[in-house]
Amino acid sequence: MAVVIPAYNAEEFIAATLRSVVDQTHSALEIIVVDDGSTDDTASICREFAAADPRITILSTENRGVAAARNAGIEASRSSYIAFIDADDLWHPTYVERMLSALHPLPDAWGAVYALHRFVDSEGYCTRSGSSLNARESILIRHLVFRFVGNGSGFMVRRAVIDKIGGYDPSYADRGIGGCEDFDFELRTAEHFKIEAVPLGLVGYRLHSAAMSADRSRMARSLLAVTEQCVSRNPELPAFVVSCAHASAHLYAFSKFAALKDWHSAATSLRHIYRHSPLLAVAVVIKLIFSKANRATNRALAKVRPVRQSKQKYFKKFEELDPLIPLVGGWSRFRTKALFRRLSKIDRCCGESIATSRR
Repeated sequence: MAVVIPAYNAEEFIAATLRSVVDQTHSALEIIVVDDGSTDDTASICREFAAADPRITILSTENRGVAAARNAGIEASRSSYIAFIDADDLWHPTYVERMLSALHPLPDAWGAVYALHRFVDSEGYCTRSGSSLNARESILIRHLVFRFVGNGSGFMVRRAVIDKIGGYDPSYADRGIGGCEDFDFELRTAEHFKIEAVPLGLVGYRLHSAAMSADRSRMARSLLAVTEQCVSRNPELPAFVVSCAHASAHLYAFSKFAALKDWHSAATSLRHIYRHSPLLAVAVVIKLIFSKANRATNRALAKVRPVRQSKQKYFKKFEELDPLIPLVGGWSRFRTKALFRRLSKIDRCCGESIATSRR
């Protein structure tokens, strides 16, 4: 079992990430850290771990982006199964064991398995649950719209997937819109293979200001490009699915652009949402108006009311959480149960034929 860890200027978190990998209950690991041209102490921290653990190999490359770094790790690996974790994220100690147990017994038509995530802060404390939404088997259509995985640290593949589709696509970084290469890789996998799900929060997805995901504009443009690429590769997708995919991607982009007050880009995404789902566009505008009004009200009240001492919340460290604690949430005005059921039917009808035609 190979673990590929791309790392760029990750000195603040790489030790915690490596510790979560080396402490896995499944210990037969080939751990490959790809130092992607770091200029801080990332390499020296990794060397300390490697000196104490012969399973760890360190590759040093010039800075080429996360996709190229993952590909370098894949090329250096020898195992039949490959998992990926970013240098600031965490795995529950049972992650590899549970993922392998889910994927290994399945026929070769099943190429990958994914787990869900919980959000953690810079100190490794779990702050909130990730989405509970998941699906299995032929999931291309549902994943295109619902994006079950949500990060690059919860996906494990058989070597056969790499042999079939290649690695991660570095062209997004070359165009300055890197960020969603993991989603692109998952979609290309789903085009050829069935995918299993382990619907547990086994990944600690760290949110911090230096993370790639913190660049909202780049993430928005990256997701839009990945969605467009997938639609272009699959001209047989029903028009309803294409419409849902574009609406979902632009809804994500709108939220990012609006948070940045990039109203020109936000308006462009809103027009796309309206074209594919007029009622959703109206709901988005109403929500935005109420949100701005609520913030204005809160600011006004803050001037006349004494500041209250916020209660200290108690969070557990991610690794201390029982993985069986259920995740919550995921449904919204767009991501409804009715839409999920309809896309599930389309996946059953079309997904298998799409994958079979590409094998």
